[in-house]
Parts: sequence; structure tokens; C-alpha cells
Amino acid sequence: MVEQYDPALAMNYETIAVERDGRVGIVRWNRPDRLNAFNSTMYAEWIEAYDAFNADTEIGAVVITGTGRAYSAGADIGGFERSFTGDDAPIEKEASHPPFDHWYLAEGKPTIAAVNGVAIGIGFTSILWFDNIIASTQARFSARFAAIGLTPELSSSWLLPRLIGVQRAKEMMLTGRIWSAEEAQQLGLVRQVVEPDDLLPTAISQAVEIAANPSTSVSVIKRMMMEDMLTTDLSTVMRRSDDNFATGRKTAEHREALLALGEKRSARFHDAAHMAEVAASLTGD
Repeated sequence: MVEQYDPALAMNYETIAVERDGRVGIVRWNRPDRLNAFNSTMYAEWIEAYDAFNADTEIGAVVITGTGRAYSAGADIGGFERSFTGDDAPIEKEASHPPFDHWYLAEGKPTIAAVNGVAIGIGFTSILWFDNIIASTQARFSARFAAIGLTPELSSSWLLPRLIGVQRAKEMMLTGRIWSAEEAQQLGLVRQVVEPDDLLPTAISQAVEIAANPSTSVSVIKRMMMEDMLTTDLSTVMRRSDDNFATGRKTAEHREALLALGEKRSARFHDAAHMAEVAASLTGD
């Protein structure tokens, strides 16, 4: 059952809606009259919400979806038009840093895109940096930059070929066509396609599975995978893998996992008092 997000962390959001379901945070793009197109305020509010979830030890993963019939139709073209007309921009919140920077997402809580409708432009390229993509049968995807005289942003020309292959990525980016959820799954872009009513429950279920794991392990794995994607020297990858594995063997989380296996019970990674006792047993305190 989805609950309203903790008011102690919630802001007075204008363009997003924020909730929680147990250890899962939920962010909804919430400009349905604009097909959830991104403006400066929406970028800023996403950062505020994601930062709040990252700081919350009771949140283990974040699901992102859209309100209404779109996930996001991309950037609000009003800003593009003003670059030609010179009109004054409306007063909006300003993001403190790029909202979908790859390191920002790699170092944050795991993110799952639950794509409920059209995902175009930055509505498409931003989800490439999330940790998984689940789509409704009503979802549509497009890297529509060439069709409007632009080029892909968010380093998507580097990432998309790594996700789906060079020729498929070129086809998506050079044609600018719109792809169905089933086609996107065939490309390898989407992990799972479900009926609209099953979309959010499916995404939350996967987020629950991720959030059940030790937060430290999940964080290290996310950073390792980003670092390894950017590393061309295999010896560096091997050394990092060995170092992180050796460090993990000394953690309270690993000790708790072994204790749970031996005692035939579920691990209590998120029971703070219990984990403090496990940590103390490692140090002899």
C-alpha cells in the first residue's frame, strides 16, 4: 500500500509528487498538462527529492514514473523558443547541479524507471542512466533529436550503444522514430513489459527486492559498475574487484549474512540495533 511521503522530508513540490512504500521511494513527474515535460523547477525538485531519499536510511531504492498519459515528453520547448525570441524566462527554481549526471545517479540509491507512456528526448535519455527500465504496454520511446535539428544529450550517444549495440543505437538516434514498448524490449532497452495496472506494483516489487540488501553493498556495486564501464585497463578492474571483495568480507553486513544462513533465518540488515551488536562483535566492543 503506497503511503504519503514523510512530511519531514517532503518539500512543497510544484512539478513532482513524492511518496513512499516501505523502503521504496516513489517520484512521479507531475505536469500532466505538459505531458510531464521538464522545466527548471522540475529538474530542481527531482534533485531535492532524490537527495532526501539518499539521506534517508529507511529508503533502499527509488521508483520514478509519470502522472497521466506520459512518462515525460522531454524538455519544455518554451525554453528553446526563448533562445530565438529573446523573451524573458518565467521565474523557476534552479537546479544546484545537472539532474541526471551519471556520477550523481551512480552514487545514489538504485533507481527504476516505470515508464507509463511516452518517453521522448530527455524523458528517454535520462532513464538510460537509471538501474532498470520497466515499461507499460502503453509506453513509447524516442531519441527524437535528429528530427528536430538537435543532437542527443546526457552522453547518451556513448551509453545507448553499450546497452543495445551500435547499429540499434544508430537506428534509434538517426531515424528519430518512435518505438513501442515491445520493440524497446526486443532491442534490449526495456527489461520487462507489463499491463498498465501492473506497472507500478511490478517496479515497486523489484525495488523492494533491491532495498532488502545491505545498503553499503548496493552502493559499492553501483559505483564499481560505473567505474568499470569507464575503465579500459583490465588490471585496474581486477584490482578494484579484489579490494572491494576483501573489504566486504570484513563488514557487519557480511557477518550478518553468514549468521542468518547458519541460523536458517532472514538477515536483519536494516535492524539498526541488531546490526550494531553484530558490528560490536567484530571489534570486540
